[in-house]
Amino acid sequence: MTIKQTRILGAAGALAALTFSGAAMADHWWGGYAWPYSGAELDMPVIDNTNTTWNSHVATAVSDWNQSPVIEAPLQRGTASSACNMVTGTIQVCNDNYGSTGWLGIATISLSSGKISAGSTKLNDYYFNQAAYDNYSWRQLVTCQEIGHDYGLAHQNENFNTDETTSCMEYTSWPSGNEGPDQHDYDQLLAIYSGGTTDGGGTTKPGGGKGGGNGKGKTRASLPDVGNTPATWGRPVDRLPNGVPHVFVRESNGVKFVTHVTWTPEYLAEHGGDHGDHEH
Repeated sequence: MTIKQTRILGAAGALAALTFSGAAMADHWWGGYAWPYSGAELDMPVIDNTNTTWNSHVATAVSDWNQSPVIEAPLQRGTASSACNMVTGTIQVCNDNYGSTGWLGIATISLSSGKISAGSTKLNDYYFNQAAYDNYSWRQLVTCQEIGHDYGLAHQNENFNTDETTSCMEYTSWPSGNEGPDQHDYDQLLAIYSGGTTDGGGTTKPGGGKGGGNGKGKTRASLPDVGNTPATWGRPVDRLPNGVPHVFVRESNGVKFVTHVTWTPEYLAEHGGDHGDHEH
């Protein structure tokens, strides 16, 4: 038995014990989206197209997500690119000054036959070069969160006025202590990819067979960039409690693109209650 298989079995037992306990975990699976999975680790490479300011943040986020028993993603260096075109079987990570868009980061996935086929993360230097966000905690939280979305996770909490977890998969105005995944994130990934449940009503069974089907030896296909504004992301399909849309869907040439937006707290405060779907 490999170390990774031991980790899967150990985590499966912990999750099974938790799901049958009195308090069931909240589910934060993003829309039922998941990469194809056949039993071993998800091994699609994360391609770091960022500059030296961001390299360590990307490396830390990849290492943190690889602590999940169902993820073992190699980190590869790419070429700096602001467009961040997705490539099937990979997660592309990019940074640039994308302008006064209102967002700190966005994660986009493409879907093929209902499964994630590619992912991308964009980090907006327009805000991260400002004093309020130019610090380790904000940069690490957003990097970790967008890559987490690319694996199929949603938020654990969506109120910037609270700090309910120690997870990067939370909206909070106090990022210190929320720079990485927490145990609930790892449990949720295990539930998504290894047959566990988070509603207290099932069992967790690690799969069998060979890897996740997204890594080595796979044919890659380039996909178009989804752009940087709601006008290019498509129609809004989910809103935050204050009414601001934060998930968008666009279909192009038979491919569905889903974009998850991390707005700045300032943008949400200004636009709360605004149900208009205009470009800003």
